Amino acid sequence: MTNALAFIVVEDRQNKTLLLCRKAAARAGEHLLVLAGTEAGYAYRRFCEVYVHLSSNTPAFEKICFRRYFLLADYLAAHPECREFVLIDSDVLLFPGAGAHIAQLVGNAGFSGSFIRPAAGWNPCQISPHVSYWTAQGLRDFVAYVIETYSTPVGLQQLRDVADRFAARGVRGGVSDMTLLYLWAEASGNAAPINRVQDGQVIDHNVNGGTNHLAREFQVRGGAKRLELIDGQPCLRTPAGDAVRVLALHFQGSAKKAMTHALAGRMRTVAALTWALQLARTAKNNAHRIASRARRMAEALRPAHAPTAKHPADGSTP
Repeated sequence: MTNALAFIVVEDRQNKTLLLCRKAAARAGEHLLVLAGTEAGYAYRRFCEVYVHLSSNTPAFEKICFRRYFLLADYLAAHPECREFVLIDSDVLLFPGAGAHIAQLVGNAGFSGSFIRPAAGWNPCQISPHVSYWTAQGLRDFVAYVIETYSTPVGLQQLRDVADRFAARGVRGGVSDMTLLYLWAEASGNAAPINRVQDGQVIDHNVNGGTNHLAREFQVRGGAKRLELIDGQPCLRTPAGDAVRVLALHFQGSAKKAMTHALAGRMRTVAALTWALQLARTAKNNAHRIASRARRMAEALRPAHAPTAKHPADGSTP
């Protein structure tokens, strides 16, 4: 394995987020390929036929998230020379050394994604692909696993169990591509996280808050991980005060608004902006939780002879 690892973004929208992602990759000296196509071929059409929606997000959103793996599979079939790569989301900023760090970190794995170690009593069963290492064979295996899981009663029951745990807690989300990544990684022996600290360096899971692979792993300033520049390189601080060099930052959701400031080194502005956005997000999540509880209470009070409504996140989509 060499440190000339290809980075790939699957993104058909030409927007500011992608522009910043490209700019950061160029500064970091990493080769970034953007796949902008939307026609994912027969395998994706087959997936859409068997897909069952079990998420609080829209079916269209979830299927687009799945589509990237099928687009990647088609690209790899046409480019057999690409045997390994790193998939990143367009809301990721890369910094110098990311490719070499990942190449050393993953060893002989076929896949490595970003994973938060579960807290006691709650495992959302999710691995994020926002920065994820893949071999070509690993990707082929995953695509086959996705279709098989949605096509079999055993696989569907496994997904329904995950969705039910989200519903019982009144938590937004449910089954997504991250669920399938988690289940497949656990089953295939590819569960070692890409976002663990090694040699004083780390890949960020989500710039919002101090959790990374571990809960409260890094200090927080405002609504984000406490970022500071040391010798021109962005670093995080552990609770003990040790500096850890961060090689990729993930600006999930509304935190994308802070990407420009992070790339320019304005770390205090990043903290203030993400804090304001975090307050708005918390209010939205609380409203969803209250609505879910009210819905469950209404169902519990419904007369026994009344027909049970179909779960809004359950059913095949065209």
